[in-house]
Amino acid sequence: MLYSVDRLMNQWEILMNESGPRTAASINDPLQHLVDCHDRIEERLQTLERLLPHLTSATESTSREARDALKNSLEFLETMGAIHTRDEEDSLFPRLLARVGKEDPTVVELTTMLESQHREKEEVFRKLLDHVLTLPTAPAPPSADQLRRLEGLVAHLTDLYRPHIMVENQRLIPLSRDFLLESDLIQMQEEMRNRRVK
Repeated sequence: MLYSVDRLMNQWEILMNESGPRTAASINDPLQHLVDCHDRIEERLQTLERLLPHLTSATESTSREARDALKNSLEFLETMGAIHTRDEEDSLFPRLLARVGKEDPTVVELTTMLESQHREKEEVFRKLLDHVLTLPTAPAPPSADQLRRLEGLVAHLTDLYRPHIMVENQRLIPLSRDFLLESDLIQMQEEMRNRRVK
């Protein structure tokens, strides 16, 4: 089998539980929280890549588990991905620009590039969601053309996400650690927590 359904759902509940210790601890360090979120996004990208061949499995349980993994991964990327983007664009970028922007115009270029990449990822992700809606209801497998299109969209999404995450982890976060003040981080904590209030 591709996944244990119980294991998959347990991981999903842990990741989505915003009151859990992992999230609470990392929001106390908002910059580390962004890195942790990148790790969770990467986990979902890997899940999407692994499940694709199993959508056409002759074994119904494997096919259904692949569908569940697809649904859960897309829900995570849609909900938490949107919150993560707001954490960066509404909480981090403006503060970093206020602290460094005039001294170093490359920060303006960096944040402008990252925002542009956010829009590009959102467009590809929307196409992926729309395509998934065209798939036949489980356990019927997708057609060969549908699967090829799905594989192409997943590959496009991961090709956009991975270098984006690398730039943020290697350039954006270190810059932010160097220049943001404690007061900036406290304000970010509050804003990030408020976005996660259910």
